Amino acid sequence: MKERNFYVEWSVNEKVAFEVAAGAAMEGVRSIVTMKHVGLNVAADPLMTLAYTGVRGSMIVLVADDPSCHSSQNEQDTRRYSQFALIPCLDPSTPQEAKDMIPYAFGLSNRMQLPVIFRTTTRISHGKSDIELGPVTQYMPAADFEKDLEKWVMAPKNARMRHPHLLKLQEDISRELEDSPWNNLELREGANFGVVASGVASVYAKEALIKLGGDASFLKIGTYPAPEGKIRSMLQSVDKVVILEEMEPIVEEQVRMIAQEMDMHVDIIGKMKGPVPRINELNVDVCMDILSVYLKQDASQK
Repeated sequence: MKERNFYVEWSVNEKVAFEVAAGAAMEGVRSIVTMKHVGLNVAADPLMTLAYTGVRGSMIVLVADDPSCHSSQNEQDTRRYSQFALIPCLDPSTPQEAKDMIPYAFGLSNRMQLPVIFRTTTRISHGKSDIELGPVTQYMPAADFEKDLEKWVMAPKNARMRHPHLLKLQEDISRELEDSPWNNLELREGANFGVVASGVASVYAKEALIKLGGDASFLKIGTYPAPEGKIRSMLQSVDKVVILEEMEPIVEEQVRMIAQEMDMHVDIIGKMKGPVPRINELNVDVCMDILSVYLKQDASQK
């Protein structure tokens, strides 16, 4: 710890852990707090307020979701907290991407002066993989707290000023995440069928398409808010789109809203009307079962 200039602490619960990490980020240093999805319920009170105050350094809230309830009381989607608190969320698809996203998350937090949620699911948290490491950096500025009552003390009159500031940041967040390396759109010439997949589900979906030999455009999403421009491009190029994501229909809801706003009559298939399951983990076999039906329909119409 002395050689690498970092400090680690175990806390009595997630709320305390969150507040310790938030205090460090308020003093201008990098901090990260880890917990499961049910732990974020315990830490929700300081999370919502920290979205208003922001941070001076950078802070990652690393939350492990548990589709299929392998060791949890419920199946809960942390991306809802990202929407609720109006802060960015990153959703890695592989262990390598999870490693690569961490420096980006620290940088994003620092640029926006907001905490960033880093959402992993079961197969990222429990998966094993060779990864390529980058250079080890020794970046850790000295803690230096600046007293600023209007920024740090969320009395009602201060909160009323900070809320519009948070809302104003949403355009900057969306603009940066739109072109981040974690979102990738592949439009196939002549393809009338598209697949939108997020997080680890994007790996399953990609493998399923390869095994099925499907001709489909593909949008991989790894950030929230989801990339609106890339979603629009997808909707303009296909007649039908399947959305694959673990847990709640977060991406699907946004795709449906964008399609309605654009007055696009695209057939959107996902969790809300089925057949994509809203419970348990996804995997390659589940994705193949779903995609094969629509790929056959698409092929028969050509």
